[in-house]
Amino acid sequence: MYYQPPLFTTEFDSYGFEMEFDEYIRVNGYSSQLIVSPPLKKLPEYSLRGKKLIITWTDTLLPNTTYQFNFGQSVVDVNEGNVNTDLIYVFSTGDYIDSLSISGKVVSAKTNVPLPAAAVLIYRAEADSLPTTSPPDYFTLTDASGNFKIKYLPEGDFKIFALKEENSNYIYNGPPEQIGFYDGRVFSSLNDSTDIILLPAFIEKDTTQYIASQKSTDYGYYEIAFNTSTINPDVQFYDVETDKKLEAVSQINIAKDTIKSWVSLPDRDNFEEAVVYIRDDTTFADTAFWYFETNPKYKEKAELKISSNTTANKLDLEKSLTLDFSNPIVDLDTSLVYFMEDSVQIFPTEFKRLNLNRQISVSYPYKASSKYIFNAKPGAFVDVFGIYSDTVSISFNLRDSEFYGSLSIAISAAEKNDENENKILQVLDDQGKIIAERTYTKNLETTFLRMIPGKYKLQVIFDENDNGKWDTGVYRNKIQPERLSFYPEEIEVRSNWEFEVEWTPTTPFD
Repeated sequence: MYYQPPLFTTEFDSYGFEMEFDEYIRVNGYSSQLIVSPPLKKLPEYSLRGKKLIITWTDTLLPNTTYQFNFGQSVVDVNEGNVNTDLIYVFSTGDYIDSLSISGKVVSAKTNVPLPAAAVLIYRAEADSLPTTSPPDYFTLTDASGNFKIKYLPEGDFKIFALKEENSNYIYNGPPEQIGFYDGRVFSSLNDSTDIILLPAFIEKDTTQYIASQKSTDYGYYEIAFNTSTINPDVQFYDVETDKKLEAVSQINIAKDTIKSWVSLPDRDNFEEAVVYIRDDTTFADTAFWYFETNPKYKEKAELKISSNTTANKLDLEKSLTLDFSNPIVDLDTSLVYFMEDSVQIFPTEFKRLNLNRQISVSYPYKASSKYIFNAKPGAFVDVFGIYSDTVSISFNLRDSEFYGSLSIAISAAEKNDENENKILQVLDDQGKIIAERTYTKNLETTFLRMIPGKYKLQVIFDENDNGKWDTGVYRNKIQPERLSFYPEEIEVRSNWEFEVEWTPTTPFD
């Protein structure tokens, strides 16, 4: 292979170079694959002439600086389609080639999984430039395993950042882009150095609130989701044509980022649109519109749907029968409810309304040896829209204690972990839902009883601010995301079986 000017040329003063190959080539994905470090203001242009690849640019190069052009996997031979990997061109505008480097790895702070194709940005330590305002002095991209190595650096100390973005402008624009930063300065070292810089990349909490989505799936039901949690939100609905306020029952979820509303709609054929006003205790306020002409079924009252917390006619031990309703309930006629225990009528100790009247818990001292039938005649329940329930019949008995498994966990602290730091052990089901947790500081021995057979995962949060949850980082305040540790294997709990785990949680940053 032939280079002109030659590879590792010093006192470079040209506006381009040529590389001649032994066979004909083609170029794929040039703009996304080419990495120039330090970066140029404009992407260099390329052209093909015979077996030559010609690179040109118009930017003025920095004095006494070593430049590296890394072509990634963009150059492919025409005949066999083989990728010319590790293809680079290096030169210096000074009288020597810089020979030091910085190596490291970028991982997701929330999963500890390596981040491929993340930009690693390096700034000279004495510079005031930050990733929010200026492009880097040097940069590269991580490989498929999240690893990076920036070569041909001068001697000195640097500030280093990781950035996972979509627009590839090497400027941090805030969420949803991911950013990672290293506390303090990084020193360039010899190429054979084993020093590794670990960068946890995270998405900051978006402080600019907005409506992320809105939907309606049934008569009178309207759901609105925000990009972040709200403070005491209020939502009101008005008929666009008459400007009259519509009666509504609203519920906000635990995360305070989604509001579900059940709205009493006007009973007229030409009702086609409602305006929705949303505000909270901050300065946030917004308006949305709810259209009906394209979804006429949402104007037609649907049946009241009722389900229960039984599975295959079984109720979990130490649980009460709980009815789930598609809409909030405004009336319950207990005279239309018949509850049987072994064919004998019984009377629940309490009908407790939960979850904004969308659930009713039927309290009773249930017996493991008995069979139960819960019957409700038509009209026993009335929802917020005046819809009466149909016949309800639920037969069940309690699960046998041998159905459940147990999970015993013994955790010991790693030597480098702070023994006084609060940690949270969490058990997650196969859908990622947290089903149980324990708080501890150093060591922990605990047993989770009556676990439903299935697959589970374990994770530990190193809760540095003691708020009982995982927190992402805050770049402007130089706060790193809280560390997480994941048990390396999936746990399968079986009936009438105790699964034992011994674990020393660690993170890539310990």
